[in-house]
Amino acid sequence: MNYQNSNIPVAERVADLLRRMTDEEKIDQLCQVRGFQCWEKRNGKFVLQEDFARQSRNRSFGKIYGVLRSDWWTGRDWHNGVLPGEAAEVVNLLQRHTMENSRWGIPAIFLEEAPHGFTALGASVFPCGLGLGSMFDSELVEKVADTIGEESRRSGIRTLYAPILDIASDPRWSRVEECFGEDPFLVACYGERMVRGIVRKGVDTTLKHFVGGGATEGGHNGYSVHMGFFELQNRELKPWRTALAAGAGSVLCTYHDLDGEPVSGSYRILTEILRKQLGFNGYVAADAGAVEGLFERRLAASKHHAAARALEAGCDMESGKPSLHEMGLLFRDALAAKLITSSDLDRAAGRVLRVKFELGLFEHPYVETSAPCPRNEPLMLQCARESVILLKNRGMLPLHGVKRLAVIGPLADHAVYQLGDYAALPRPDDVTTLLAGVKTLAAKRNIEVEYAHGAAVRADDRTGFLATLECAEKADAIILAVGSCSTKFSGAVDPVTGAAVVATDAASDKDCGEGTDRCSLTFSGVQQELFQHLRTTGKPICVVVIAGRPLALESFKTAAEALLVAWYPGPLGGQAIAEVLFGEYNPAGRLSISIPYSAGQLPVFYNSILKNRPPYIDGTGESSYSFGFGLSYTHFEYSPPTISGREISVEVTNRGAMDGDEVVQFYLTALASSQQRPEFELCGFYRVRIKRGMTQKITHRITDEMLGIWQDDGSLSVEPGRFRIGVGGTLDTLQFVELAVG
Repeated sequence: MNYQNSNIPVAERVADLLRRMTDEEKIDQLCQVRGFQCWEKRNGKFVLQEDFARQSRNRSFGKIYGVLRSDWWTGRDWHNGVLPGEAAEVVNLLQRHTMENSRWGIPAIFLEEAPHGFTALGASVFPCGLGLGSMFDSELVEKVADTIGEESRRSGIRTLYAPILDIASDPRWSRVEECFGEDPFLVACYGERMVRGIVRKGVDTTLKHFVGGGATEGGHNGYSVHMGFFELQNRELKPWRTALAAGAGSVLCTYHDLDGEPVSGSYRILTEILRKQLGFNGYVAADAGAVEGLFERRLAASKHHAAARALEAGCDMESGKPSLHEMGLLFRDALAAKLITSSDLDRAAGRVLRVKFELGLFEHPYVETSAPCPRNEPLMLQCARESVILLKNRGMLPLHGVKRLAVIGPLADHAVYQLGDYAALPRPDDVTTLLAGVKTLAAKRNIEVEYAHGAAVRADDRTGFLATLECAEKADAIILAVGSCSTKFSGAVDPVTGAAVVATDAASDKDCGEGTDRCSLTFSGVQQELFQHLRTTGKPICVVVIAGRPLALESFKTAAEALLVAWYPGPLGGQAIAEVLFGEYNPAGRLSISIPYSAGQLPVFYNSILKNRPPYIDGTGESSYSFGFGLSYTHFEYSPPTISGREISVEVTNRGAMDGDEVVQFYLTALASSQQRPEFELCGFYRVRIKRGMTQKITHRITDEMLGIWQDDGSLSVEPGRFRIGVGGTLDTLQFVELAVG
């Protein structure tokens, strides 16, 4: 049979296999199974879950999702999940079952989530998206991608839901922590590097979420996006161009509408733009509920009409369903009603099969049993270090002259909370909390450390205030760790089963992460009240914010001696933050998203028509802290920039007393554009390490894509005229040169 011959072109193999398949078999290729529900462990051995084994006879599904995933949503943990070293056994079990129930021996694609690390027990976990974005370090991000790809491939996972290409326009949105930042150029650079690193390891990437989900109405997850096609082309699609060009084979389309067009049912968006303009030739999978959502949002007469609309638009696969009976049902009903044809199924199933052939799954469907990759702790730690942002320092940091420290707050000693959403549950010994990190470094300096929890993230419980004040009164200085929580894992363990405890909604601290949109950006619970109580001691306070979204920092900005932000820094985040506090690491993180004073100002992203928005009658229009901002323990001096052709050069000298990194930023302003562009557009960034007293020259080339405007038809137009290029360490310290174009 030709499709089994790896020496002939993939297109011919796909066509040959499709000719042999029934319509039912093609529909099964458009289905995704929830893998964590398909198996169970008996006496230390993996076996198929009985209902799955029975209902999947003579059915061979296209993808199996989340076999290894471990988090509060799946309910899998170190008690009942797939442990390190066991992945090959369970993946091969399910793959063997899949192929034996296919007349043609068609393997499944196994896929997992990996926005900031492979979501399997024992895998490396890196800072969340905002944390990675705040590193401003594309080369380090590619190393992260290499690690994620290697860990996935060795576990038998050949497709990853990564990277996240949404642009973080509204911090009320629950999923803002997954985004790299608010700037399309930054997200585009990161997206390209992430895809390049993962694909290099023989693993496909499913880019998500196509498209515009970070700009939904009111910050509501999945609601309408009010955006014209100029903004779509020149803001939202920029990361997709670079990531697709880097080799991504699949895309996850989202469930909202874009200017009235539902993405999962829009031929214009999924075919004319994604395929024809952007050149994508892989398959499109629907996000959860995106197909049937067309009916639920009154965009189709029935659910099978919704399936037909999605398929004809270019959405090739449905999302996972809780039961196997539901798998493909909408497509089968649409076929029976003659709303779709066998040719429609050929087109969609052919795209899925092509990726399977290209991944080599027909030749190598099983995983070789091998030892799991050890966590890449040096890389995890370096990413955590680079992600820490110093926002304020009135001489308190690095810590000096201190004999007793009080470490206080709900984020100070919670192993799970500092990881963020979409991260596998760690073992307690795998995490260095802030308290643990501070104790380790304090011991080297003979500094005593006392700890008090103080308050929960969300509960209005003040019973711990008295003990907290007693702890603070004994100290010379206070480290207060506050922020948000993106998990329902409470950190407790069931004493009978040993399973991790998932908190009820009423008891949960979760106020961030998917499905947790907010209308305000104040700190939950009584965290800010705790800060005010600590102020009564008169002791200097350094506030450390560990969070997944920008929160209003005004009280801390005004009254704290020092202020740090670490967007969910990962398992070794406590060590990284402690190194910054004690001056063992010089911070150089920069905000990848602007921080507002209040939700009433939104949006405050920097790249609007004017960076400094007009004031309200009752407050400022400007952000509290802008994109690209961050302080250091040393001082960098910039020479006046020079220009030669399209190359801008600047010399940066470390004039301070410490070695350190500097993030050199380049911004572009079109001075006479035919269409409204932002006053400042990031067009380059370089994170460079410069020893004290040393100078480094940075040269950046301005390309047509940076200068141009993407038109509705997907073409790039570079208008003649003058452009201003700003170079500096922050938006407020830029020096400018002018560039004349044609």
